Amino acid sequence: MESNRLISRFRNSIASQSIRRGLTLAIPFLIMGSFSLLFTNFPNDSYQIFIKKCLDGSVIALLDTLYEISLGSLALILCVTISLSYGLLAERDTFLLYPVVSVCSYLAFCGGLETHEDYIFNAEWVFTAMCITLLSCILFRRALKLSSRFDRLHTTGAEYLFNLSIQSLLPVILNLVFFAVAGYWLRTVWGSSNITNFGSYLFLKIFDNSSDNLLGILLYVIITHTLWFFGIHGTNTLEAVSRRLFEPNVTANQALLLAGSAPTEIFSKTFLDTFVFLGGCGCGCALSFVIALCLVSRKSHNRKIAYVALPSAVFNISEIAVFGFPIIFNFTMAAPFILTPVVLTLVSFLATASGLVPVVSQSVDWTVPFLFSGYKATGSIAGSFLQLVNLLIGILIYIPFIRRSEKKETAEFQRIVLRMEQDMADGEKSGVIPVFLSPKYPYNYYAKTLSLDLKNAIRRGQVEYFYQPQINADGKLHGIEALLRWKHPVTGYIAPPVVCMLAYEGGFLNELSSYLLHLACRDARALEPFLKNDLFLSVNISAKQMEENGFFSEACDVFKSYHLERVHLVLEITERSAMVISDSLMAEMNSLQSKGVNFSLDDFGMGHNSILYLQEGIFNEVKLDGKLVSQLPGNERSGEIISGIIRMTESLNLRVLAEYVETKEQRDMLAKLGCSLYQGYYYSKPLPVGDLMRYVGGKTD
Repeated sequence: MESNRLISRFRNSIASQSIRRGLTLAIPFLIMGSFSLLFTNFPNDSYQIFIKKCLDGSVIALLDTLYEISLGSLALILCVTISLSYGLLAERDTFLLYPVVSVCSYLAFCGGLETHEDYIFNAEWVFTAMCITLLSCILFRRALKLSSRFDRLHTTGAEYLFNLSIQSLLPVILNLVFFAVAGYWLRTVWGSSNITNFGSYLFLKIFDNSSDNLLGILLYVIITHTLWFFGIHGTNTLEAVSRRLFEPNVTANQALLLAGSAPTEIFSKTFLDTFVFLGGCGCGCALSFVIALCLVSRKSHNRKIAYVALPSAVFNISEIAVFGFPIIFNFTMAAPFILTPVVLTLVSFLATASGLVPVVSQSVDWTVPFLFSGYKATGSIAGSFLQLVNLLIGILIYIPFIRRSEKKETAEFQRIVLRMEQDMADGEKSGVIPVFLSPKYPYNYYAKTLSLDLKNAIRRGQVEYFYQPQINADGKLHGIEALLRWKHPVTGYIAPPVVCMLAYEGGFLNELSSYLLHLACRDARALEPFLKNDLFLSVNISAKQMEENGFFSEACDVFKSYHLERVHLVLEITERSAMVISDSLMAEMNSLQSKGVNFSLDDFGMGHNSILYLQEGIFNEVKLDGKLVSQLPGNERSGEIISGIIRMTESLNLRVLAEYVETKEQRDMLAKLGCSLYQGYYYSKPLPVGDLMRYVGGKTD
């Protein structure tokens, strides 16, 4: 239990979230760089001749440029994306300063661009760059909090941005001076500028006593994938180790072949890329993972990620799958992510050492497609067969962990959605509605995911209406209430108030409202052939919808466009929402009433002062608050309140409808009090439109 809390605390920390989000933001650049490299080095002689001559070499030059500004500058890209993510999580007002401070701190630590012969933003510097980026963000944030205490830095009357910049002056200076001094001290003590790239320096030291044997290559595989799991590009971080330990071995094997001897060096970078790092550059045998995801995933979004990632994984480009699932920081997936390449290393070693597969004697670039690379590296079909065997082993290892991870992912997402629904319910009671998409909301990231999912669900027609019948005292169908239903593929059905708030905050409430109006009208048109009498169709609208310009007019226009004859539109407004009705809205409502649109006051009796609107004549119907109905059998006061409401509404010539009628006793008591319209589980649960048609058919027989 304690370990779970520590893992949860780590995953939810700003540092962890900023790395995870920063890596996700970097995906387009990683994909572009990988495909640029693939198109440059695709292993086909005819293609190579064509691409080099195409437009006098301009195409190759363009691909080289794209590679250099993406994968070739990975350290710079991650500096920016991670620090930007950190800034957005930590300080909304000053978030733009974080990437500037981080990049400048990194440059200060390295002694500038001219101090090193190497390009300090290339992928080999990723480990160092990420460490400096996180540390600079942490220090800058703390310095900002300290500087905010100095009121003398504030200039009264100056614009906000100026005061913000002045307040940031000291933190920026302290950060840059600190990293400049730290970098200078390291270079002076060690007497070499190479120490600045302490990631590469550290791992070279670790492998000082390891030769190119099985132990050394297993250590290399484990460290590479451990780094990848924590969001650090392991193969690039260990690039210096790879060059020194493994890269010369293919050349040695080629020399032995030319001398007429059998090659002896089993381990090489090509050996790893071809037989171990299937579907990714040192990235957890991603092709096995993607295929396992396609085979066993029960979540539609994960299957979609797998289908999107599969074509690129064949070419060993794995970022979509690894960051999309995700594997990074997903501790359930840590075991297979590290275990799979270790097992494949051992299997490949045994197959090669026993002579079943020839020793790798040809360098193959890591972007060469699966199967083709195995044949090219060994000069034998046995190399491709070994790849197939390894692929199957990887799939079998990943399958149980994917199932377990999905189960945990679902449980966590459901817990958070329940928390959001509770926050919304509490907010409706207190009047302080949570702002889900605000950075201050604790589940802001999940809310943003839901908001984007909802927007796509609307456009794909995945948001539905269920309909609950309304029955009169004679047992005949009086009307139906349209109830919003959105079934999220991970969390299941989400409460309608949360759905509407996500749409409002996401800026697409108008789109949702229009979609729902058309949906209700389409369903009503499909229902009309089953009707013998007129039917009221009640559609709930929120205060936010009412406040949108022209909503009522649009609702009327949409309803009229379907030319419904027996179905009459009723717009339901809660008692709380009625409090926002202005004089202009009241005029619109009166205009719609004259055109045949009814208005219903929902949840009446909760205590809000909406009697005034009943006197104004803008409502045609009152729906009793469900709490009054549910408490009716055991609470005399509920009966007295309902009786009073019924007498008042009769004098105003309004219909009264009781919700949450769940028992015959409740229905009979309501009938004695004078209420003759009922809705609730005693008659029917909310029904999808297909079931509703069968229900209506039975009622009209």
